Amino acid sequence: MAVSCLAKKDLTVGELAAKADVSVPTVYSILNGRAQNPQPRTIKALEKALGDSFESKDDGTEAHVAGIGELIDFNPYDQKEIPTKAGVYVLYDISQRPIYVGKASKIALRLTDHSSRFWFKRPLVETAAYVEIPDPVLRDQIETVLIQFLKNNPVINKQKTVRDED
Repeated sequence: MAVSCLAKKDLTVGELAAKADVSVPTVYSILNGRAQNPQPRTIKALEKALGDSFESKDDGTEAHVAGIGELIDFNPYDQKEIPTKAGVYVLYDISQRPIYVGKASKIALRLTDHSSRFWFKRPLVETAAYVEIPDPVLRDQIETVLIQFLKNNPVINKQKTVRDED
């Protein structure tokens, strides 16, 4: 979706968001390329609101890890976008740095727990992504690997990282 598409339809970002029943940050994230892989229902809602379909850009790169599934972006503040599936999720700050990696059998319920935390506010938590992983053992392993991989970033939950001894 390009800004020129909005101009052709004579819509502002806010108007498009209202017409598609999605949040303004979601539209901005898609427009500026931060949302690499928005949920299919979000794309369908935006296409319907614009009366146009988006071209799929295939640059030859895979958007998922083979055997695990596709990493899907979502707005952690929009109840309609929050997945109810089991999986591993990553919360990103305003500059798209991963700040939290978690797992849950129902991601929506886990994010409800997070929403009462002092740190679960904009701009600290701006966007999110998840990968569906039904198996609890694999979910735990993927979460651990992601936390260890991201340990040099300001990840809030570092309890599963292996500390280097000085």
